[in-house]
Amino acid sequence: MKYINVMFWTKPSRLHNNVQVLVSPTDIHLFNERLKHFVLKGTVLSHDIQKLFDGQKVMSYTRMKADSFSWTSYHNLEGIYQWMTDIAAENSEKLNLTAIGLSAEGREILAIEFHNPKAKGTVIIEGGLHGNEWITTEFVTYLIYHIAKADKARNVKLQQVATKYRWILIPVANPDGYVYSMSNDRMWRKNRNKLGNGLVGVDLNRNFDYNFCSHDSSNKSTDDNYCGSRPFSEPETQAISNYVRRNSYNLKFYFSIHAYGQKIIVPYSDRVKHLENFSEIENYGKQAILQIYKLYRVKYGIGTIYDIYGYRSSGDSVSWVKKSYNVKYALTFLLRDNGTYGYALPPAMILPSCKEMLVGLLEVMTVHKMKLINLIIILFISAGKCLSKKYHNYTLYRGIPISEGHLNFFRNLSNLYDANYWREPGLVYRPTEFVIPPEYKMLFTRHALMEGIYYTTIMEDVQSAFDMQSVKTYIRRNMASFDWLSYFRLDDIYSWLQDLNHLYPQRIQIKNIGKSFEKRDILAVEVRLPSSTNRPKIIVEGGIHAREWISVAFATYFLHEIVTSPESNDTALKAAAERFEWSFVPVLNPDGYEYSHVKDRMYRKNMNGVDLNRNFGIEFGGIGTSSNRKSETYPGQYAFSEPESTAMGQYVESKSDKLQYYLAFHSYGQYLIIPYAFSSLHMDNYDEVYTMGLLAAKRIEQRYNTMYTVGTAYDTVGYKVSGVSGCWVKKSFSVP
Repeated sequence: MKYINVMFWTKPSRLHNNVQVLVSPTDIHLFNERLKHFVLKGTVLSHDIQKLFDGQKVMSYTRMKADSFSWTSYHNLEGIYQWMTDIAAENSEKLNLTAIGLSAEGREILAIEFHNPKAKGTVIIEGGLHGNEWITTEFVTYLIYHIAKADKARNVKLQQVATKYRWILIPVANPDGYVYSMSNDRMWRKNRNKLGNGLVGVDLNRNFDYNFCSHDSSNKSTDDNYCGSRPFSEPETQAISNYVRRNSYNLKFYFSIHAYGQKIIVPYSDRVKHLENFSEIENYGKQAILQIYKLYRVKYGIGTIYDIYGYRSSGDSVSWVKKSYNVKYALTFLLRDNGTYGYALPPAMILPSCKEMLVGLLEVMTVHKMKLINLIIILFISAGKCLSKKYHNYTLYRGIPISEGHLNFFRNLSNLYDANYWREPGLVYRPTEFVIPPEYKMLFTRHALMEGIYYTTIMEDVQSAFDMQSVKTYIRRNMASFDWLSYFRLDDIYSWLQDLNHLYPQRIQIKNIGKSFEKRDILAVEVRLPSSTNRPKIIVEGGIHAREWISVAFATYFLHEIVTSPESNDTALKAAAERFEWSFVPVLNPDGYEYSHVKDRMYRKNMNGVDLNRNFGIEFGGIGTSSNRKSETYPGQYAFSEPESTAMGQYVESKSDKLQYYLAFHSYGQYLIIPYAFSSLHMDNYDEVYTMGLLAAKRIEQRYNTMYTVGTAYDTVGYKVSGVSGCWVKKSFSVP
């Protein structure tokens, strides 16, 4: 925009990327004429930026009242420093206030250090490196407060990282620029070093010794991105570099907080290619973004500077730290918003921004433990010692498709290497998990290496994990021997159901709703407590897939809790039990369940070779199914071709009046999946159920630190499927 007085908020980078600019009122007509001349589309985000800036209330802090510091307004430097002093004094046994150096105008640069003799590593976080990015300082103070109070928090992840690491936080790395942006020029970005000839200021995030002044940096001292005369020419960057060096031993995480953009930026800033552990960090970042989105439905992105904005930069703190000290997890976070307000972010958005960034930060710091967590999940979801088919030296892998070509590679694994999918391929960047037989392992790893496929080994020997799963025998009329500390065979489950009926004959009734392909009974247990007659109905389905033993175990546990609720001290459980008429079908696929115990632990279908959860009459034979009878997703010849799905369909129809909930339990993945599975669209009362699901997921996380994801099948697992039981029930009987 030559000859027009504009200021770039986001700079021009690549084609099809938005550019945000401030235009002087005197040039607005010329600006619009130029847009029209070059056939450019312009959207006015704000007619008066000053009005938005005036709405950014700045509060003073009252001394000696650390808990009065709130994140509903911005704070001046004096107030921030006084609050840091007070919170350090109040928590002197575990944190310390220290000055790491002086700014160009002689102000102290303060850091909060947390004492932790048992720390497994150090975390350093800096904010306020650019004077006009006020929200970054607010977030770092918010983080200080919550780390200090972590022992009293109900957030298990916060407690974990607070006790595991030694934390160092610098809320205002550029105090002079911060003060000047509040008192003189709201858009002031640089420090306040006097350069001569009336010129002032260096962009501190271009002044670190990483490929100095090579990309997106200027050697003109008049420019906003002036890099300085040499690396570390500025007292602020000198102070940070010396401080990082002194604390570099066992430095695990370095985070630089900036605004705006809603992005997670992965080093290196000057590179087009993805280097070192980019794929690993990207995977963790995507899971953090998912957790952020769950909170307020605010979308973040992830990638290098080049991936996201189309340009390269150099001299930034994060790239320098990662390169100089081999810090594996060094990231830049760009906080809210995405451009509607930009640097004029209203005070009402401060607290939501802080809350969601805390969620994202904690996820990044804890998600790299997921390999162990997934291993533990697999150990307890799959097993058996009496099997004729063994899985010795079968290897479980997780692959991350990062392109359509990689996705096709993973989709062909069953044909190429006789792979058995534990988590089917869905979308790019969604993990897929699969078991490879020993005779194909070398071929697979060689092919993956040639194709540049990203994969990790979860388990070298699947059978060793299966062997750790105990299957116990139930002792008739000894209810305590059915204890959910082990798995049970079908006959034991059915015997336990009969004993439960004998113990509570007034509360439950067992019905035989049909026969399986091999003529086994399919049992339903109906629960009617004295006060729950003629109420809305709930049907619970378990064990539709043979190998998903945990779903059967949970269905029996759930049944037991509802039946015995009158004796429970859990008021919520009592209320739910009494509010509904309950029906449980714990083992919908009894043949397959038994076969997975005695023949093949990984067997999924019924004994006619049909995936029962593709055999219901909704979009039958459509997406997510296979016409190959050998496929794990073979839907059968026609809808309800199988005796098990027919029995369930008829039973649901008999209960369809006032049927309010249909709950189908599967494993594994930790998802709460909302219909419809055959579509990526959110239909019917999706928003209502999604809100309920988020509340449920939050409660689970608070109680057990177990993370569940809520959405459609496409949103969660990343693929679409047809013929699913819950979708058919919802559509056929308008079950909300």
